[in-house]
Amino acid sequence: MAHEPDKPRHDDVIVPTDAASAAYAHDLVRRGEAVRIPPGGTLPPGATHEIVGETPEGVPLLRRRRVALF
Repeated sequence: MAHEPDKPRHDDVIVPTDAASAAYAHDLVRRGEAVRIPPGGTLPPGATHEIVGETPEGVPLLRRRRVALF
């Protein structure tokens, strides 16, 4: 079965597991490159990742949704 782009997959979630990957996730959010998408919404210009949850420590769980073109 092919993956549908709008349907979440669990195997492509970026889960920060150390200080460096947590800092990376927080930096994506700070720069506006990772955002929460409201139901029925779309990824805004400039965003490359969707925030799909967070760890118990509050670190964002991310899914790449668009390749940066810059």
